[in-house]
Amino acid sequence: MTAASRRLHAAAFALVMAGTAHAAPSAETMMRLSRAVLKVSALGDGDNLSIGSAVVIGPDSALTNCHVTRQAHTIVLSRGMDRHKVVGQRADMSRDLCLLRTAQPLPYPAVDIRAARTLAPGERVLAHGYSGGMEAQFARGTVIDLHAAGGSHIIQTTAGFLRGASGGGLFDEAGHLVGITTFLTAARRPEYFAVPADWAERLRERPEAPPAPLSGAALWAQLPAHQPWFMRVLEPLARQDWAAVARLADDWMAAEPHAPAGALMCSRAAYALDDTARRETCLARALAAAREDEIELLRIAAWARSMGLQDALVAATSALARIRPIPRGE
Repeated sequence: MTAASRRLHAAAFALVMAGTAHAAPSAETMMRLSRAVLKVSALGDGDNLSIGSAVVIGPDSALTNCHVTRQAHTIVLSRGMDRHKVVGQRADMSRDLCLLRTAQPLPYPAVDIRAARTLAPGERVLAHGYSGGMEAQFARGTVIDLHAAGGSHIIQTTAGFLRGASGGGLFDEAGHLVGITTFLTAARRPEYFAVPADWAERLRERPEAPPAPLSGAALWAQLPAHQPWFMRVLEPLARQDWAAVARLADDWMAAEPHAPAGALMCSRAAYALDDTARRETCLARALAAAREDEIELLRIAAWARSMGLQDALVAATSALARIRPIPRGE
C-alpha cells in the first residue's frame, strides 16, 4: 500500500469513526434520567390495561408511544407511589408518538431533545424504560443505523428492551433524548428501533383531546407492503437471502429513486451475489444521491471499509470531507 493510500485509509477511518467516542454518563446524569422516565398505565374498556413508559419533556408533558395508549380512556403516569392523571393527549398514530399532558405540573426534570440527524452509527446510547412492565431498567448499546423517515431518522440500536419499555427513552451519553423506544423485530436476532424524539416538535401542533381510544396504525405495524422500505428488507437480510434483498432493493429504487439507502442495499446484494457490474452501478447511484447527506455517506463509507472497497471508500470520504473536516490528530 502506498503512502497516499495509507493516508486515505487513515482519513476514512477518522471520518467514519468521528463522533462515536464519548465519555460514559455521570452518576448525576443517570439519576436525572431515572427520574425523567415514568410508568404509563393506560386503562381501556373491559379493564383492558396496557403498561408502558413515557419521558418527561416539559413541565406537565411526557412523550410516549401511541400504541401504549391507543385503547385507553384513562391514562396515569407514575413513579413509585406518586400518581399523575393525564388530562390531554396529542396523537400521531402513524408515527406512533403521543404527547401526554397532566393536570398538575410534574415534579420531575424535563430532558432536552437532540435531533436524530446529529447521531452517528457506533455512537453509544442508553435505553431506559419499564422493561417487562415492572421496575425501570437501563440498557446500554450503540446506534447501528439511522433510517430516513418523515424528515428525521428512525434509530436502530443494540440497546435492548422488552414489552413495557415501549414509550421509554433512548438517550445519548450526555443525557439528551434522541428517541422513543418503540418496536423490535423477531428475526434470527432481535432488532431494536426507536422513533426520533425530534418528531415531538410537529406533534405539539396537533390538536389536544382528552384520553380516548385512537384509530389508525403505526408505520411499523402496517402490512409489509406498506411498511418503510428498510423494514421490508430486515427479514431477508437476517436470512442472508440476497436474491430476495436484491429484488426488494430494485423495488425500493423504483419507488424512491433519490433514496441513497435503496441504492446501497442494491450494491450490498450485488456484492453478495458476486455481480460486480451491478454492484458498481448501484454504488455510484448511492454516492450520487448521498452527496450532501452525512448520515448516508457515513453508511456508505462504513460498508465500503468493511468490504475492502477502496475506491468507494475514498469517494464517500472525499464527499464527507467536503461536508466536515477530518478531525485533527488523526
